[in-house]
Amino acid sequence: MKGAKKYSTSCLGDKRLESRYRSVLRHLSAQMNATVPQANLEWKAIKGTYRLWDNEKVTPEGQLALHFQDIISSLPPSKERPLRVLQISDTVELNYTRHRCAKHLGPLKYIKHRGLHLHNSLLVSEQGQPLGVLKQTFHIRKDEKLGKSLERLHEPIQDKESARWLDHFDCGQTFSQTQGLEVVYVADREADILELFAQRSTPGMHFLIRSNHDRKLHDGQSNLGPTVDGWASQGTYQTQVFCSTSKKWRTAKLEIRFGAVVVKLKNPLPHKQHLPPIALNVVDILEVPAKQDQEHTIHWRLLTSLDVKSFQDAVQICRYYVLRWIIERFHFILKSGGASVEKLQLALPHRLKNAITTYSIAAMDALQLRYYCDTDPDQTIDQIGIDDLSHKVLYTYVEKRLNLDVHYDPESPPTVKQFCITLGRIGGFLPSKRQPVPGIIILTRALERLKTLVDAYITFSMNFFSITQNLF
Repeated sequence: MKGAKKYSTSCLGDKRLESRYRSVLRHLSAQMNATVPQANLEWKAIKGTYRLWDNEKVTPEGQLALHFQDIISSLPPSKERPLRVLQISDTVELNYTRHRCAKHLGPLKYIKHRGLHLHNSLLVSEQGQPLGVLKQTFHIRKDEKLGKSLERLHEPIQDKESARWLDHFDCGQTFSQTQGLEVVYVADREADILELFAQRSTPGMHFLIRSNHDRKLHDGQSNLGPTVDGWASQGTYQTQVFCSTSKKWRTAKLEIRFGAVVVKLKNPLPHKQHLPPIALNVVDILEVPAKQDQEHTIHWRLLTSLDVKSFQDAVQICRYYVLRWIIERFHFILKSGGASVEKLQLALPHRLKNAITTYSIAAMDALQLRYYCDTDPDQTIDQIGIDDLSHKVLYTYVEKRLNLDVHYDPESPPTVKQFCITLGRIGGFLPSKRQPVPGIIILTRALERLKTLVDAYITFSMNFFSITQNLF
């Protein structure tokens, strides 16, 4: 979206690889819905893409190291206090049961379902702007490990699949130290791990985890659940929440109570006896049902290391947790909202992992465009880096072929919202009161078609210039 980007050559160790990587990323960003042959067209480019993913020097870590430079350059300035960003982590399951690579992958929920688990950490601003992918961890489960979760209870956390939560937390802690930032690690109930809480050692690193266990408190008598249930409500807060069942936003009225506790393990196993009591702040959020027969209501019990001294602090914690939906939308883009990485036909895990990481980085453009459309729709497209040629081709095409009342004016670029609505029209979008702006799937489809139109315009212009030169 923002034109040519500068990368460090030390991450891949070869300028040619860096150049090929930038070319592949540029093509996939514009045409995520397309297959590799459709996105590149030329045999040379197609072969170059597959060779890039097959190259032993190219790794997911190397790609993310290049991407990291863009994250740093996109961080907004902050003068009042250290800049605070959210590190949102979650895991997604990728199924390749019927693919050529299946024999090299591990079981998912069932032994015959083959695939891998991908754990992502996204960096997001306090306002919800997606900044980039901080870390990815691929996990291929062994067949003999399937269905033995109870046996793994007696293993150290480092030997469990749950160690990925600690690894990503430690990555955020390192990022906080090296960049002089405040990082808030936001995760769902699977990250309710006492080892993770105890791992925090940097003042600039915090966690915000949804509670999963009714933990024993430090007095040895009380439990977390009954104690929090006895707290008085401190007020109500109304916000928009994303419903995972209806896939729509809705307004929810939330009752908030908060306080401080100290939790500990009741009867720690030998490998957990070193864990000390942990002081936490708890923000308990309970939805006030809009109707008496409302089936699904929110109840978030959030554990955090952030200070919660007032109702405004508790509301801020609630806002941070609501932003966790961004990583769910990111996973939606990867699986079915544009990138469709589960359709990749690659034979070896090394190639597959590289391809998934490339698509993950490319997916950030669509996620960021939708963010600007939702949160700052009145800024102009040149402010977010959309080039004038894309503006010119899109508006000229829509005006001439779709007979819409839009005109290309280089002196007056459209707003982000206007551009997204116009862009959506070439992807089959029809604006309405219910859906005024296009969704992620339509945006990725429309971006792909716009790339084709721009390429056609450039080709025609070059040929026309060549013919004119020959005539004169």
